[in-house]
Amino acid sequence: MNRKDVTALSKPTYYLWQTDFVSQDAFQKEKEKYTRMGFRVVAFLDGQPDTNIHDGIKALIKNHIKETNWQ
Repeated sequence: MNRKDVTALSKPTYYLWQTDFVSQDAFQKEKEKYTRMGFRVVAFLDGQPDTNIHDGIKALIKNHIKETNWQ
């Protein structure tokens, strides 16, 4: 791991749902705004923004583990 990787991991995370924006341009401007403020921005392309983000992340990890046959 190099210094740049450690810096990226220490940034706070901000989550954006692309479906909340009327255009790709509006979404990109909002993403850039938070990036300039020092956030690591995670963008979701679909799904319901009022869904608990932790449930979605847990499901993603479980699916990944199942696909890679990790036990």
